[in-house]
Amino acid sequence: MQKYVLLGNWTDRARETFLEIPERVKLTKNIIGELKGSIDFFFTMGEYDFVAIIDMPDEESMVKYLFKAYEARYITIKTLRAWTDNEFAEMVTEI
Repeated sequence: MQKYVLLGNWTDRARETFLEIPERVKLTKNIIGELKGSIDFFFTMGEYDFVAIIDMPDEESMVKYLFKAYEARYITIKTLRAWTDNEFAEMVTEI
């Protein structure tokens, strides 16, 4: 599985229907599950409204999710590819 960190903010459209956010989170979890991935959501204070940690089987699955997320126009996100400490150590030792 590949790991991704999403730093996100609600759009004005999402803020107008703020009470629907929990349902959108459930929908997001279902979409990611259908793509054979998993997600942990964290609501935050500060520069970002939420942080999500996503595990996906491959980049193609992640791109499919991102297209669906952007299509809804409820969030803006920065996506970061992440590696565990063990994955990073393995990459470095192969150099």
